[in-house]
Amino acid sequence: MAFYVNSGIRPEGQELEYNPYFQWLDGDFDKVDLYDRTQDGGGMIVRLGSGRPLKPDHMPTKIKRIDPNRKPVPLLDVERWPSKCLVNQTFKDILEEIEPDTHQFFPMEIFQNDEKIAHYYLLNVCNRLDTYHPELTYPRNARGFWKPVKGEPSSIVFSMEAIGNHHAWIDKFAGLGGSGVFMSDVLVERLQTAGLTGLSFHKKQEA
Repeated sequence: MAFYVNSGIRPEGQELEYNPYFQWLDGDFDKVDLYDRTQDGGGMIVRLGSGRPLKPDHMPTKIKRIDPNRKPVPLLDVERWPSKCLVNQTFKDILEEIEPDTHQFFPMEIFQNDEKIAHYYLLNVCNRLDTYHPELTYPRNARGFWKPVKGEPSSIVFSMEAIGNHHAWIDKFAGLGGSGVFMSDVLVERLQTAGLTGLSFHKKQEA
C-alpha cells in the first residue's frame, strides 16, 4: 500500500498561537548540493525532495528552535520546516531496519534558549521513483505529471509493481521537485505502533 505522509503535524486540539521554527547555527545550507543533478524527465531536481543523495559538505550540525508562544510547545518526534524533515532516533532506527543503507540521516543538535534539548537527524529520502500506474493515472501532461482538468474525469492510482520493495520514496512525477514523501504500509504500521508524534498518513489508491 502507498501512503502520502505529512510531518510536523500537531496533535488534534493542540492549536498554536505561533508555529515554532528553526535556524541554522553552523554550516552553510545554501552550499549543500546533490551528488547528481542530472535531469531524468521527472520533476525538477532540487536539493531536498528530489530523492537524490546529498553531499555532506557544508551540512549544518546545529540548529536553534525558536518558540514564540507564551506557553512552551513540546518538540514533535518528527518536525518539519520548508523542504526539510527532522526525525528522532526511533524514526531513524525503524526506517534503517526496514530499508537499510538507502536513506541519509544527517545528525542535528537542537538548541533552545542556548540549551541543547535534543539530538535529531535531517532526513533525506534517497529513492526517486515513478510509482504512478501507467494506465490508471490520468490525465498526464507531456512530462508525465498528473494534471487534472476541471470538469473532466481524473484519477491517481499507484502501481504496486513499481513500488516493489521500497518503503520510503519521492515520486518524480508527483510535482515540481516531488510533492513530499510516500511510504509503504509496512513502514507506516511500524511508525504508528511506535506512537511517534508529528506524522499524518493518507492512504492512496493502488493497483
